[in-house]
Amino acid sequence: MKKIDEVSLRILMEESNSAYWIMYQITKGKIKDESQLSISLLPFLSSVCDGWLMFFKLQNLNIVLPEINNISFEKYVQSTRVSYKLYSDKKVNRINRTLKKSGFERLRLLITNYNIIQRIFIKLFGQEDLGVFCFIGTPYGNTSQLSIYLDKLVDIESTSSLSEYNDSLRPVLIDYSKILSTLINSVVNNAFKDKVGLEEIEQFSSVEFQHKDYFFYDKRRKNILGGFLPRDTQLFLFDIYCQNNFINNVMPLFLKESESLFYRSKLQTYLTSINSLILIQKKYKALINSEQTRSIERIIKEKEEYFTLENKLRNNIFHYGIEGVPVSVFKNPNCYFKELVEYSVRLEFNEFIERINSSLDEINQIFCNLILWQEGQ
Repeated sequence: MKKIDEVSLRILMEESNSAYWIMYQITKGKIKDESQLSISLLPFLSSVCDGWLMFFKLQNLNIVLPEINNISFEKYVQSTRVSYKLYSDKKVNRINRTLKKSGFERLRLLITNYNIIQRIFIKLFGQEDLGVFCFIGTPYGNTSQLSIYLDKLVDIESTSSLSEYNDSLRPVLIDYSKILSTLINSVVNNAFKDKVGLEEIEQFSSVEFQHKDYFFYDKRRKNILGGFLPRDTQLFLFDIYCQNNFINNVMPLFLKESESLFYRSKLQTYLTSINSLILIQKKYKALINSEQTRSIERIIKEKEEYFTLENKLRNNIFHYGIEGVPVSVFKNPNCYFKELVEYSVRLEFNEFIERINSSLDEINQIFCNLILWQEGQ
């Protein structure tokens, strides 16, 4: 194995340990909203597993993993990864169409099995159609965002009721999560597992995790996201805002900030956020005020200084096979990821992360201003 591949494997192993620790805490911590947290984690756990599938392929190792509904596990991993990357797609119209279709399909399923009295009630008072998941009042996920992640797992258009959709989705999600966890469990060594078993698990108060429903597709009663941008574009921005909050506010509950999986996830959400701003600026510049435009342009320019075609840092953030970095850069096995980033951006790691955090705070504020979202809403 080449030295650079050994470095890549070391980072992948470290992040697999972090993924195992997250799953262990969620399972053992008896968190009331385990399913919501698990689904929000899917893109990042899938990223780790995608790294192992690529490693096995490069080493010509034939690993047989179970199929789900006659579809290979590898395709599920790729599908989940692609669904997350939808947020950095360069065609905003495609994003809007996808969100709109899934939103109206969810609304259809909500009322399919209602009886005549329930239908009269809905006609009079409407049906809340967007669920938002919060931690201490800050949204970290919503039903639209989760349906994007799960879009390829079960075809929502082929189901005739919410109960049928849930019945179809539940076993698939359970099987997929089980194989994800089994794969991660299989690569983590017993010494680390024994160490984890001695760690004290935090008890998370169920009061901190909240779920609130809103009217979104019901135009007459709409009570969320009232900005000037098109409705589905605002939902697209809200999805990314939620994902940013998940990484910044929820993931630190389970990971130490020194762990590379946390930093990788943060940089992925940062890049996704920047791409969304580029899309919005190009498509709806006339609907954004001059102050917001200047802020967006400055944030984009700063990102372009860090992530260039030459340093390949973007590829090295979204994939585990390191490219474009001399092996001589890597000196401390416990800091390989930091050394990778420092070489690429020519900044001390902590200073770089401080700049990223500052940009993410400003990005989130821009999102809130564009969609008229207020904390505690």
